Amino acid sequence: MNGLTPGQWYLRFTCERCEAKQILFADLSRGEARIKATYVVECANCLHKGAYDGEHIERYQHPADEQG
Repeated sequence: MNGLTPGQWYLRFTCERCEAKQILFADLSRGEARIKATYVVECANCLHKGAYDGEHIERYQHPADEQG
């Protein structure tokens, strides 16, 4: 998960085929909003196309940068 901003919240899913964790997009609610949509996305790892709803999408906060 390169290119992620330290401390930023993201929505991510786990591919139902290869189990790779994938970022959907930044979570502007910072982990607070209820996910009511279903997203159909292709896994960047195995190219499996799957549908993921609020029960299959998790919130992820990228660790804060410890250098500063």
